[in-house]
Amino acid sequence: MKLIIIKLAPCLYHVSMVTCFISSTIVNTRTHYQRDEVKLKAEGKTTKKKINDTGSKKKRLKKHQIDDLVRGIGLTPVAKKTKSNNHQQQKKTTSIEYDLQSPNISLKTQLDYSRNGHAALRSFLPKELIIQLRKELISYTATNALLAWRQKVEVQLADSSDDYYKDNACSIANNLQSIEECQDMLESLGIDTLNDLPFLQHFNTWRASTNNSTSSVRKLCLSHYMAQTASILLNTPTVRLYQDSLFHKRVGDGPTPWHSDARMSPFDTSAMITFWIPLQQVSIPEEGGTGLLFVDSSHNDFALPYWNGVEGNEYDRLENRYGDNDDGISHHMPFDVGDVTVHNGWTLHSADAAEFIEEGQDRYAFSVTYVDGRAEVREDILGDDVKGDREDVWSFRDWVKDVFPRQQFSHPSVPIVWPIEKRDVKP
Repeated sequence: MKLIIIKLAPCLYHVSMVTCFISSTIVNTRTHYQRDEVKLKAEGKTTKKKINDTGSKKKRLKKHQIDDLVRGIGLTPVAKKTKSNNHQQQKKTTSIEYDLQSPNISLKTQLDYSRNGHAALRSFLPKELIIQLRKELISYTATNALLAWRQKVEVQLADSSDDYYKDNACSIANNLQSIEECQDMLESLGIDTLNDLPFLQHFNTWRASTNNSTSSVRKLCLSHYMAQTASILLNTPTVRLYQDSLFHKRVGDGPTPWHSDARMSPFDTSAMITFWIPLQQVSIPEEGGTGLLFVDSSHNDFALPYWNGVEGNEYDRLENRYGDNDDGISHHMPFDVGDVTVHNGWTLHSADAAEFIEEGQDRYAFSVTYVDGRAEVREDILGDDVKGDREDVWSFRDWVKDVFPRQQFSHPSVPIVWPIEKRDVKP
């Protein structure tokens, strides 16, 4: 008890000093006023109107005046309380100027993310923005469809048992001149392009904003709003934009297999977060919804990669590890336009097949991934003995060769976006 009193004593002393200082200021103000009143009476003038306006009430300092007094003795003023509920969050994000606002991430959301490795952010983005993103990104996919098909070919070749295909996957894929050639190559590898592929994927669309085709995408990825949210949930002081991805799930596309994003990245870090943003409403799974499914707390399963490496058999029997009765599997469907999910880089997740999607109703989802600004690149990432998956190599191959492994670095393709004073890219 004595220890508590001793610790509180300096605080109580400062509070007393502030109170005395403010009281003294008010008394001095009254004294000057009374002195002026006596002088006016001696001159035969009345102060009745003045008294009616101010004399019947105690003179109160405005908050900013009190704050100045508090700062004057070395203390920090108390911030004005604001409402922190979902209604306020929705109200704040109704404007397209979302990046000028501070995110309102509840303690429950932070706990859910920390405990389960995933969480939902309802009405996180304004609907007007989602509509604009969808417009820009669908246009982007139409212009760059061949790149998405080449990426699928390279991934399959790199995973081939044929050493020639494996060693020359990149050059073979880049030499394919049409979507039809890509599809023929996949078919020759035993891949049914209508049912076996989980989606078509486009990387780093935010960089295409140089021709103004994805300006809203760039604004979102580099926004203070997204970056600060990532910092809060990752609990890291600095945040780096790693990549964005557009997932085009076509009618008939197969399921997205269980995977973790961090296994596909070049970083050695546990602090990675992905924002998954559906670009349309998504129904519940029983009605054909293809939102993400998560294995609860799988981001904390350190034993899985430690004991089994990358190619261990345990990855093929996860239902035995986590249970096959869906007790440990969660989702956040349905989604309204503007709803977002976040998940840790090591959280296992998947998505169902698009077998119930009607013709012309392809599902588009946009993701943005951030990492700890202090995360370093691994030395194995571009070698022959890569420890992770190669599926996302298209995302980082153009910049990772410029970075020295196991060192802090700066690169415009993966900029620091939080805090504001350390940003190394212009929005």
